[in-house]
Amino acid sequence: MIGRVISGRYVVEAVVGTGGMAVVYRAYDKIKKQTVAIKVLRPEYESDEEFVRRFSREAEAASKVSHENIVNMFDVGQDGDLRYIVMEYVDGQTLKEMIRENGRINPDQALRMTIRILAAVDHAHRNGIVHRDIKPQNILVDHQGRVKVADFGIARLKASQTTQIDSENGASALGSVHYFSPEQARGEVADEKSDLYSVGVCMYEMLTGQVPFDGETSVSVALKHVQEEPKSMRLFQNGISKALDEVVMRALCKDKTRRYQTAAEMAADLRKTITHPRGGFVKYPQDEEIQERQRETKKKKHPRERRRGRRVGTVLAAVASAIALAVGGWYLFGVYGRAVVPYMVGQRQSDALEALDQAGLPAAVETAYSEEYDAGVVISQSQTAGARLRAGTSVTLVVSAGSQWFYMGNYVGGTEEEAQAALAGSGAKDVTFQYIQNSQVEVGTVVGQTPEAGYQSKENPVVITVSGQSVAMPSLTGLTLDGAVALITAEGLRIGSITEGYSADAPANTVIAQSVAPGAQALKGTTVDLTVSQAPETMFYPSSRFTVVVPLDGLEVEVKLIAPSGGETEAYEETLPAGTYLIELSSAEPGVHTVCVYLDGVPVDTAEVAFE
Repeated sequence: MIGRVISGRYVVEAVVGTGGMAVVYRAYDKIKKQTVAIKVLRPEYESDEEFVRRFSREAEAASKVSHENIVNMFDVGQDGDLRYIVMEYVDGQTLKEMIRENGRINPDQALRMTIRILAAVDHAHRNGIVHRDIKPQNILVDHQGRVKVADFGIARLKASQTTQIDSENGASALGSVHYFSPEQARGEVADEKSDLYSVGVCMYEMLTGQVPFDGETSVSVALKHVQEEPKSMRLFQNGISKALDEVVMRALCKDKTRRYQTAAEMAADLRKTITHPRGGFVKYPQDEEIQERQRETKKKKHPRERRRGRRVGTVLAAVASAIALAVGGWYLFGVYGRAVVPYMVGQRQSDALEALDQAGLPAAVETAYSEEYDAGVVISQSQTAGARLRAGTSVTLVVSAGSQWFYMGNYVGGTEEEAQAALAGSGAKDVTFQYIQNSQVEVGTVVGQTPEAGYQSKENPVVITVSGQSVAMPSLTGLTLDGAVALITAEGLRIGSITEGYSADAPANTVIAQSVAPGAQALKGTTVDLTVSQAPETMFYPSSRFTVVVPLDGLEVEVKLIAPSGGETEAYEETLPAGTYLIELSSAEPGVHTVCVYLDGVPVDTAEVAFE
């Protein structure tokens, strides 16, 4: 195959991967002039209807998704008996290779990579596609760390029926045994929750360097998926937070109703582990059977327990009365010079400020990011609720600024206006649009971005590179400053610094130099610096000629002027042969100047000269 040209367009260069039903080659697209990956169905399966159907299904699934974290499909076709799919070429390695090289991946990197995997899975699910074979071998990582999910070879459109393939051992489950879900191990229909289970297995392996279930045979591994609970990742690696462990354990639930129901839900909990590493926020939904058992348990309580419950209720009522009296006492105490601090965590900022105002306590407000509280909601307060403070004591409220993270879309190929609109509501604090000349795309098209697509901190600077419109730089020399400014602005350029300079023949306040040469192509928005002529100074000259006698050849002659104001200037400096020379002097000041003459640095003459 190496060297073959497929469909007269794709030049096969090298093998980059092999699978059960296809071989993946690196190829060069002669039309688009770019490197691509081309997946070719193995010749021995060309006559197998089931494999041809799987290959076609991959092409159909890939055509329905387009996402920055999914390997994009460019073309699908047939050249004689050769069936192929042309895809984006990712220059990097698989996640499996990355784990093998490093042993395991540090939790921070694993977290961010998994969020990108979940973004790809979420996009597929929203387009009606269940991948069914999420595993590190099908996740590509390029040299910049970008994550791409690949291989929709056994993907299922949610509207279609599950297709099972008999293996050599007679198994009928789809996917790879170490990564598939319990329901796949039982031969049941896989759905979105099955993909999330597989993502959980991938993350387990990324963090610990090993899969949660292993065995000597595929059957033994499949049984463990169905019957055994995974061990805590913290048993294998101390650096894994309790929160991360809890998220992965929920993703690995045997009962898919207790797993995360969507990729977005799992990603939200993963982001929360950054600010809440101690965990405790992962909530499991209760199914109807558990809720029904709880209701039945309450109904079957023994009469003695119910009486005990009534006695407990009486005690609680008494306690509540005591608390009410205590609160009343605090209130009365507050009336006479003390104020009771209200509980404000979880309240809107406006409500909390009103409560403090009513209590007679001034407020100071600080903001902080929070993955738990919505923007504008109080996260914490500096004084404990119920505390009695002197009236006028300040209470500091920390108010949520919302999540620290925002989703950075892939704006490359879109318009500048679309990127501006998307980023305007993202919360990103530092967004810059820069412009370059690019004749390959239309003006106003985004051609680059930093950082890449995915979840990013709002503190990270965002740079969007746009194909800008260029103009021929006009000649500004001789124009007044106002005229030059008007012309530059009309051309879509910007005025930069304006400095003053001298010109013997230019009128005052006219342009004598510009930083961008006339006729040069300049992007709109380019800054142009100008030099403007000053009004000519009035100069004063000696009332009589000033001469210097040089007694020997090659002496360095230096003449300095000391003005009436005390300022000293270098008036003349030259190496001269022997002779008598007329030195032309001038000064911006009138009056008597002291003229000092030096020969080779030695003072030889001083004279008082009147300038007029």
